[in-house]
Amino acid sequence: MRRALLPFAFALAAASPAKALDFANYHSQAQINQALRDAAAQHPELVSFHALGRSEQGREINYVIVGTSDALPAIYLNGTHHGDEPSSTETVLGTLDYLVENRDQPAVHALLTHYRVFLQPLVNADGHAANTREDPAGRDPNRDYAYPERGADDSFAIGFIRLVKGLVDSVHFRAAIAYHSGEEGFLWPWCYTGGSAPDADTFYTLSKAAATAAGMDYFVQSYDDYATEGEFTDYAYMTDKTLAVTFEVSNAKKPPASQLAGVVANGVRGTMAFMQGVLALDGKRLRLAEAPPHPMNFLNLKAVAAGKRLE
Repeated sequence: MRRALLPFAFALAAASPAKALDFANYHSQAQINQALRDAAAQHPELVSFHALGRSEQGREINYVIVGTSDALPAIYLNGTHHGDEPSSTETVLGTLDYLVENRDQPAVHALLTHYRVFLQPLVNADGHAANTREDPAGRDPNRDYAYPERGADDSFAIGFIRLVKGLVDSVHFRAAIAYHSGEEGFLWPWCYTGGSAPDADTFYTLSKAAATAAGMDYFVQSYDDYATEGEFTDYAYMTDKTLAVTFEVSNAKKPPASQLAGVVANGVRGTMAFMQGVLALDGKRLRLAEAPPHPMNFLNLKAVAAGKRLE
């Protein structure tokens, strides 16, 4: 499809999957964690490696920070809440590689001058290893967060979700993307209710621009896709007013390896457009579009009526 011009004053470099990483095939967890370590070792002035913890089965859960100053506000990118959605993992890796390889390009340089970017490819490492949506106990990790109608005492049963909670609570992210797969598009809070979020116009504007940059035409309040309780985006938004969205990067949960590089490239484009939109917003250069009246603030009515994304 034709890509519309972004509604803010940055020219996005042609986002291609990585020079340092090859997306001809899916990466193993050993390769993923080594890529994080290598990025930090090869670019210590820009990238730092951090061990967040371990999964219930003892697998590494790590992240890196790309940025030039600990004093900067932060953006959080995480993948693989659902272990059978590995294209989400690869998109986080591709974004890391893009930021590092293009650090001197004007758009990336401007972004990293204003924000630190936290990148965590694996949230549910055990599910990723087993190719299962859930954790080893059969629990859906993206239903385990507190939200306005359920407090922390009745949430955070899963250890690695508590690790994410600790990171969110300590950093207070300005914006966040949780990557998933199973459709293509952007979803924003609220997930648990049809009532519009206070920042609905902001979410709508950012999501429309990011979806367009990714070659997608689906952007909708998450509840209108289907109602859920306990998602990451609701918790992050509830806690810190973090501009947290879900980015569904591919219609297939695990596209064929022959399609992976294209999925990652589109994912990087969407990610960069979203982050540049946040930068434009904070610089008071983003013109907000009014979200259409709820619940008609989405394009693909047929998909919703057909029960799309009913897992």
